[in-house]
Amino acid sequence: MTHGFTLASSFNGQLPTGRRLMHMRSVECNGYLRDDGLWEVEARLVDTKPFTQDADRYREALKPGDPVHDIRLRLAVDARMTIHEAQATMAATPYPTCIEVEPVLQRLVGENIRNGWREAVRRKIGRLEGCTHLSELMGPAVTTLFMQIWFFGLCESAFEAIYFSGGSAIWFMVVVAIIGLRFQNSFHLCR
Repeated sequence: MTHGFTLASSFNGQLPTGRRLMHMRSVECNGYLRDDGLWEVEARLVDTKPFTQDADRYREALKPGDPVHDIRLRLAVDARMTIHEAQATMAATPYPTCIEVEPVLQRLVGENIRNGWREAVRRKIGRLEGCTHLSELMGPAVTTLFMQIWFFGLCESAFEAIYFSGGSAIWFMVVVAIIGLRFQNSFHLCR
């Protein structure tokens, strides 16, 4: 997804001359509220190169723009951030063994995304059975879940305060502060 600028053009000042693009990484996360009440995030990490890569013993040659990695992650959680579903898809990987991590993500079902979450992922998946890129994708995926649940709760409470209680904009700000502090405390964001 493009937002009307390139990464290089978003930096102020003079960029170095004589440089050549060698690698591109794209991370995209989309959040959903499902009809069954669960919150879902789909996250995708794609690595590409702007040049041809020769074939090796694991795969055919890659043309410029072909994915070196195309890794997808899907998590479904309830409002308390307990994982109900976890799925990974390795659509493109440099090694055949990378695909073996797909079922390992199921071990996260039942875990709660709170303080100590990263340690729980290490404990359940392990360093040898996991995938570095999949672990990297967890961060933005969980942030997306947190932001969508927090924002939905904020809007819902503000709507109730203003329209059903006959409140004013001041009540809206009080609700924003209370919900923000509640989530900071719940997820230990202040520490």
